[in-house]
Amino acid sequence: MKIKSLIIVATLVGALQLSSGLMAQGQNEAGAGPRGHWQSRMANLSPDERQKLMAARQKAMQDPGVQAAHEKMKTAHKEFMTSMHAAMLKADPSIQPVLDKMPKGGHGGRGGEQDED
Repeated sequence: MKIKSLIIVATLVGALQLSSGLMAQGQNEAGAGPRGHWQSRMANLSPDERQKLMAARQKAMQDPGVQAAHEKMKTAHKEFMTSMHAAMLKADPSIQPVLDKMPKGGHGGRGGEQDED
């Protein structure tokens, strides 16, 4: 019984961490969400190096192989979130009202695709 409780708590903590990270995704502040992480990684680069890196990244995103991989990533993430949601409800159906309070779709919610670039 203790192991089951531990697994439930670990799953909930992981889901909360994931959802809070996704909620910050749309922010452009340094250190907030994936875009902020990208900016903080570039902080030690010169403006010329940043511009060069950004141009190369934009060009790479136009590659059909990269676009296909990006779509696979988004699909896999959506499948993961759907599976996690179902498993959390299976582990503890009483959390449905809590999940209903969380934003749905778009940036930072269940059921929507994130527009990662």
